[in-house]
Amino acid sequence: MADHIGIYSDATGSTCTLTPGFSSTATVIHKFNAGATSLLFGISAANAPGTIIFSAPTSNVLCVVDPCPYVYNGCQSGSIILGTITALYGSTGYIEVVGAGNYPTGNYPVPLVVDCNQQSHAATGGRAYIGTAPGPCDPPLPTEPSTWGSVKSLYR
Repeated sequence: MADHIGIYSDATGSTCTLTPGFSSTATVIHKFNAGATSLLFGISAANAPGTIIFSAPTSNVLCVVDPCPYVYNGCQSGSIILGTITALYGSTGYIEVVGAGNYPTGNYPVPLVVDCNQQSHAATGGRAYIGTAPGPCDPPLPTEPSTWGSVKSLYR
């Protein structure tokens, strides 16, 4: 499973439906993480009319460029809560995790993860829906064909 950076209504990461109005509980979580040292992504409200994002998670308090890189303290794996978003949400639409655009010298159209071997790769970005979520918050788990013998061999 590829790395996924999602926006959820709370720290459990189980729902991505936000209530219109002021809130500071929308939580950004890095899921399906096999091992990473840093992330580069942005949060967009372009599809949420009337929404104003006041603050989003960053590990670098001196960052003056939006989006800011998120740097872990060493190699981290598993689901990691990056922080919360403080915003005034409009009545409809969605906010989403996006690429970093032209930060600061390259073009990054998708969220990026730097793994523990210092190799960068693309991640999927999630959406949080204002009002009602039309579907699942996380991308579907990929499957691949396998034989029963190969599955049994995993447990020997």
